[in-house]
Amino acid sequence: MKKYSLYISLLMLLFAVSSCQDFLDRPPYDSIPDTEYWQNEEHIRTYAYGFYPTFFVGYGTSGLISGSLFGNGDTFNDDIAWNVQGEFTPIRIPDSDGGWSFATVRKANYMLEMTAQVPGLTEEAMNHWIGIGRFFRGMEYANLVFAYGDVPWYDKRLETSNRDEMFKDRDPRSTVIGHIIEDFEFALKNVRKEDGELNINRYVVAAMVSRLMLREGTFQKYHNLDQDLAVRCLKLSRDASLEVMNSHKFSVSDNYNALFSSDDLMSNPEVIFYRKYLGGILTHCTLTYNNAEAQTGASRALLETYLTADGLPVHMDDSWAPKTADEFFADRDPRLTATFRKKFYIRGEDCTPFNYSTSGYSMCKFMDDSQANSEDLKYRGQNNETDCPLLRLGEVLVNYAEARYELGELTQDDLNNSINLLRSRKGMSIPKLEIIGNEPAVNGVVYDDPKRDKDVPSLLWEIRRERRVEMCFEGLRYSDLKRWKKLDYMCNETNPDIRYGAYIRYSDYPKANKTEVYIDGGADEGFILCNRGTARKAPTDKNYVKPIPKDQIQLYKDNGYTLTQTKEWQNEE
Repeated sequence: MKKYSLYISLLMLLFAVSSCQDFLDRPPYDSIPDTEYWQNEEHIRTYAYGFYPTFFVGYGTSGLISGSLFGNGDTFNDDIAWNVQGEFTPIRIPDSDGGWSFATVRKANYMLEMTAQVPGLTEEAMNHWIGIGRFFRGMEYANLVFAYGDVPWYDKRLETSNRDEMFKDRDPRSTVIGHIIEDFEFALKNVRKEDGELNINRYVVAAMVSRLMLREGTFQKYHNLDQDLAVRCLKLSRDASLEVMNSHKFSVSDNYNALFSSDDLMSNPEVIFYRKYLGGILTHCTLTYNNAEAQTGASRALLETYLTADGLPVHMDDSWAPKTADEFFADRDPRLTATFRKKFYIRGEDCTPFNYSTSGYSMCKFMDDSQANSEDLKYRGQNNETDCPLLRLGEVLVNYAEARYELGELTQDDLNNSINLLRSRKGMSIPKLEIIGNEPAVNGVVYDDPKRDKDVPSLLWEIRRERRVEMCFEGLRYSDLKRWKKLDYMCNETNPDIRYGAYIRYSDYPKANKTEVYIDGGADEGFILCNRGTARKAPTDKNYVKPIPKDQIQLYKDNGYTLTQTKEWQNEE
């Protein structure tokens, strides 16, 4: 079975392709004129590679912490027990913001324009590459809308002389989403199912559409926007998920940890798309962080999200109060110990061969522990070579289950074909999730998590739990909270468990640095209190959407046009 990764060397050697003007009656030396480029399909393919590092980032390539551990740098969420709770940002309207940019949109429109002019393309090839260009444009707009809400829609490359178009005001979010849906639908219909082992194909498109349309559909629903549009997005997410699932090209991997710790993901049956790393060409530092560096630890809230081995929430048992690491990790969802090491790593203690974690919980996901402190250079510094899974079947399955629930369509068969496949990994199984009377059940017994957010129906709570566990630290948690309108989970006044780490006794850790490893209330045993500061302020509507930076507002004004500030931020001006 072929798998699909990202070019590395070709990205580094990518031609600088752009429109050109003659200066001083000489040809340009730093770009290729359109009349010489855009002559065949390989020219289009090479240009398309320039989008890959924008949309498929992978691991951090410099520094030991720089977003590498958490995929896309998603550490601002309720999974991390930070010692200080920073406020939601921005606090005020910034002077500038590199995010308000339509350069990638222009780049995609340019690709679409020039692809249509390439001579000799078959209809199939033309539609494939138009589909790829529209896929890129749709992704970029999906991210812009998720950040800013209303944004100006451009479906062609603008000339500087067209000032009314260049300086047009924002289009409604719903209008832009309608165009995104059209782009994605075209791509899903026309992008090739197979296009070589290193290239985007229909299943890559479908997996990403599954993610982005679930994100937008639930945002529309829970932020009380356009409910009809929410349904359109959710249906597209569902159908895109089915495109992957029904292909039978992918299956759940028996080895969960291998998804994140393998030098080569080409043969992994679960991986749809990944970024390739090679020594001396492109490397990262994820293993090094997990191995040699002190970790900013995970929260008690996250660790207690993992079910017991019998498929029930830990707090279903009133007596559940593990006092040791052995007790804490015993008889739990096997993904817990595939993600976190089965002992507590306390600051001040000898944590060899690893380092301490500020919460005591030490993550091993993304790490092959057998290589801890290896002398092999590829496991040290910024020389790590393990491939990064960007899109995998596990995510598509949880996307599908959630979309079906939100559409009011979820059946037991849906659960069996999605979440329960994940719960049935060889050697890592826990009881299947069942539906009885639209309530969650295990082995025929209905249950309700005592820790459940009462605003979230119990079955949906379990679907969201499955997503949090399966996709732990894969860069999606913050966007999940944002789309569900649940950023309040990040505030310790409403979710105090995010302040805490492991339950310990000082007597078990006599070398613990008691200044840094502080037990709540100053007791000799209890939960590590990672955050002793004030609580983060509760989120408001403005924390779910970004303001337009001042320099862009002024740029429009200087040219005689008006750019409307984001509604939620207008009182901040």
